Amino acid sequence: MHTTDTVPAEDDDPVSRPTYNELAPGYDDITDAAIREHYEWPIVRDLLPPLEDTRVLDAACGDGFYTERLAEAGADPVCVDASPEMVGRARDRFAADDIPVHEADLTDGLPFLGDERFDLVVCQLALEHVADWASVFEAFARVLRPGARAVVSTSHPVRDYVDAEFPVRDHVLAESATYGEVERVDRDWGDDGESFVVPFYRRPVQAVFEPATDAGLLVERVREPAVTDAFAEARPEYAAQFRDGPPNFLCLRYLKRTHAD
Repeated sequence: MHTTDTVPAEDDDPVSRPTYNELAPGYDDITDAAIREHYEWPIVRDLLPPLEDTRVLDAACGDGFYTERLAEAGADPVCVDASPEMVGRARDRFAADDIPVHEADLTDGLPFLGDERFDLVVCQLALEHVADWASVFEAFARVLRPGARAVVSTSHPVRDYVDAEFPVRDHVLAESATYGEVERVDRDWGDDGESFVVPFYRRPVQAVFEPATDAGLLVERVREPAVTDAFAEARPEYAAQFRDGPPNFLCLRYLKRTHAD
């Protein structure tokens, strides 16, 4: 098993941007992977409100894979991602469409986007690579109109700590965990003897909810993915582990209160 010391989030500089620049050429293999397509996406899709004529911010859009689905459902999307390579791929994808794609770090507050501009923010499997959630949710709350929603999927905190204390996946680069801390603990996504380290941050349950509620968002729904027949068929080697252990992901829907609330 690979191991490394944990690093407190406040003492470390995230390196997700260069990592995702490197991932960009093969990103289709990730977005179309069974764990996203048949495990995470069905829950996110169920949490989405009706999309027809909805102004949507796809926060950390990657190459625009899910943005395309939002647009096909009738939404009017705007894309944001911190990786120049991913932004370039998204712009190529939408070259014939009027879908804006911006290069920006969510933690910078999205100052180029106006207040109360969006009906929905979608952020899928990105925040586990970010230490500073407070800035991100403050930005989400600012750009959402009153009564609008944010749908977020992220790494499940229980799974993160189970993996650290009782390793079941040898790509988790940790020997232990300190519950109550936001800690960077990388994972090795490499194969065939090749190492490819991706930065992750684990956090306690309280730190999953507080940044959003402190920003004025209400937790409306909490969902945990379950193993679908399609996922079990595609990845039978993971089906039993995912059924018996904690879910890999946590999916949440937040509501921005109206001015009358």
